[in-house]
Amino acid sequence: MSITFLNPLLLLGLTAGLLPVLIHRLTQRKALQRKFSAVRLLLQSQRITAKPQRLKHLLLLALRIMAVLGLVFMMARPVLTRSGPAGFGEGGAKVIILDNSLSMGFREEGGERYTLAKKAAKGALRGFEGQVAIIPTVPIPGRQANPLEIRWLKAGEALRALEGIPLSFGRGDPALALSLAYQRLRDLKTSKQILILSDLVRGDWEGLDLNKRGPVSEAEVLFLRLGGKGRDPNFCIKEVRLIEGEAVMGTPARLEVVESNRSGKSGTTLTRLYLSGIKVDQKSFELKAGEEGKVYFELFFDKPGWIEAEVRLSGDRLPGDDIFYFALKVREKIKVLIVDGDPRTSLKMSESYYLSQALRPGGLEGSPFLIRVITEPEMASIDLHPYQALFLLNAAKPYSSRLASFLESGKPVFLFLGDRISPEDYNSFTLLPGRIGVLRNPDQKPERIAQLDRSHEALQALSRGTESLKNASFHRYYKIEGGIKNLLTLGNRDPLLVEAQRGRSRLFLFASSADLDWNDLALKAAYLPLIQGLLKEALGLTENSLPAGLRVGEAFKDPVRPLQIKGPPGGPGIYRFSLPSGEVRRGINPNYEESDLTKITEEELRKKFGAAAVKVIEYQEGALEDLRTEKKELWPFLLGFLLIILALEMVLANGRFWASEKTK
Repeated sequence: MSITFLNPLLLLGLTAGLLPVLIHRLTQRKALQRKFSAVRLLLQSQRITAKPQRLKHLLLLALRIMAVLGLVFMMARPVLTRSGPAGFGEGGAKVIILDNSLSMGFREEGGERYTLAKKAAKGALRGFEGQVAIIPTVPIPGRQANPLEIRWLKAGEALRALEGIPLSFGRGDPALALSLAYQRLRDLKTSKQILILSDLVRGDWEGLDLNKRGPVSEAEVLFLRLGGKGRDPNFCIKEVRLIEGEAVMGTPARLEVVESNRSGKSGTTLTRLYLSGIKVDQKSFELKAGEEGKVYFELFFDKPGWIEAEVRLSGDRLPGDDIFYFALKVREKIKVLIVDGDPRTSLKMSESYYLSQALRPGGLEGSPFLIRVITEPEMASIDLHPYQALFLLNAAKPYSSRLASFLESGKPVFLFLGDRISPEDYNSFTLLPGRIGVLRNPDQKPERIAQLDRSHEALQALSRGTESLKNASFHRYYKIEGGIKNLLTLGNRDPLLVEAQRGRSRLFLFASSADLDWNDLALKAAYLPLIQGLLKEALGLTENSLPAGLRVGEAFKDPVRPLQIKGPPGGPGIYRFSLPSGEVRRGINPNYEESDLTKITEEELRKKFGAAAVKVIEYQEGALEDLRTEKKELWPFLLGFLLIILALEMVLANGRFWASEKTK
């Protein structure tokens, strides 16, 4: 324990304590000598009265000196300094757990919380004579694989190590950090302490439970909480997806942005969309407290290729989650070849008419497909390489070698049967999903679709409203035997549509015709989403066709090292993956849970630590710059002392007046 002064230069004023002495000496009256007969009696009287007066003057002088000294000491502002709650002025082993998760990037009036936490840690290390270890809650890549990699450092080394720990964009793992701390402290025979600098956001701490771990009982746990107990306001982006259309050149699409107000009060934010670094649109959006909302942007792509895209929110106090990155691969129109095995003079009577309308319902500009219809004789000589999908409608033979080569290249094939096919030729095609059996011609009433494969992605939307599909009538169809996977099944359990995976591609076999000769499926509302859904899924061109994104901290699924091409280094952004199948770009964004700044309570925190001694103190600007000591200013006590001295001086100085009053 020691005393320091905030204004030590004012202690020079202690010399003013000589002023009362000088004044006392200068103002002292000299006795006048007068001749008087009764000298003996006067001398005796002087001896009797002089002693009390001399004592009174000495007391007054002492009180006045103490008053001057007390005033000087009070102006110098003495501070009582003693070992504080962190005890970093002592030796021993200390572990500093530094919360470097995304939420610590929240900006207060005094600065960024992570900066304030580092400042407090530096103050705690000043003058520390023991050994210290520093552990971040978000591990630095390549470090902290095991507790042996957590080194004991001197204060100077620890300060340098502290500077090398960056604020991350990930979610904190305090359970791992505490586990490492306890393992390092376990066998030490010295004083032990764990200092945790954190904002105590619930998303990081609610999964912690040390009751079963049995922590080091003699290690004191001290929390320095930054940001207070209340929930901090914050907006973030939860998800971005294409809900209408596809990323295909020359076609419109609609982008949906799901935003979340992770605050305790309503607020308004400005949402801006950037494509390849250029702002293309912005919309203002208001959300109530704790609600989610959706913002929509209309897109139109005029050229193929990869687009690095961002959705940005107007700035708030946590800028780390205000940008959502995603990548779009804009494709050229999908070239689809349709082989019409039974063309007619009337366009509507042809096998390909309704299929062509389903693939291009809005004309060339509104469809992602660029179709070409040929007759069966042209099939033998046409170059199939430019086409991404092939439909064979009621063709007499399957052109086995050409179809096999097409499938090997990873492109889907759709086979529709009819009255012109040769079952023997088709059954000789070894890649066929099933064997074509007898022609079924129901005598009484037509068959209808009874079952859909609801696990199939393309049929999930149809499974929610199947009335249109189930109302289709099938007068004729071939019985398919041994089908590998039935997507559509008739009421008599005969397969109507079967699928088989052939290498990197798929082969679909439809048991009936593509026109209206054998069924009326093409007239139903479900026909278009059925055909387009199957084709888009087979091509990897489904709704929300954005490449799968990741959150910071998630492991890459692909066994390659990606190259970051956008965003802060090592953080959120857009990454390029060079895969055997080609280049893929994916967006990586902050963890969604880290954007919720709700705090865990002290009671919950203490329960998670079980029997361990836990103390939580609040960070205030400048109050805990040095956690080693507690400081208490003494000027209020000096002020009280000065008032008492002045009161006594007044009483003693006016004592003769009171005495004369009593005599009267």
